[in-house]
Amino acid sequence: MREIGKFLKSRNNRIMLVILIIGIAIIAISSGIQRDGPESEPAAAEYSGEEERLGEILSEIDGAGKVSVMISYVSTMEKDIAYDSEKERAVTSGGDVVVKREIYPEVKGVIVIADGAGDPSVRQAIKEAVTAVTGAGANRVCVYERGSSDG
Repeated sequence: MREIGKFLKSRNNRIMLVILIIGIAIIAISSGIQRDGPESEPAAAEYSGEEERLGEILSEIDGAGKVSVMISYVSTMEKDIAYDSEKERAVTSGGDVVVKREIYPEVKGVIVIADGAGDPSVRQAIKEAVTAVTGAGANRVCVYERGSSDG
């Protein structure tokens, strides 16, 4: 006990002890909040669902034919977690963390492959539809004609 008293007499040692305690508290709090666990898989599935849905809609454009879409994102989806400042922890409901809002990532680029993209008017219509839906600039949307599978 005497050694602890000597240790705490030094101001630098007290500061280091406080920093250590804060660090341990931060680690304990953050380990209770799940960040990149099971939620990242449904997000990926949701993104592929967007690609399929957009492809289906684009195929309805007159002359487009069969359409395949790939969307690339700048980052992953972020979730704004509800936080109780009085209890200093995340708010939960039924064992799940409460999400205040989901922040979807910015679209980095889009590639569209369409049977009818050889026609400039079809290509332009596809590009306009993709930019309208994704918010990506026209310079980030590439539309290509599907190649023949003759080999």
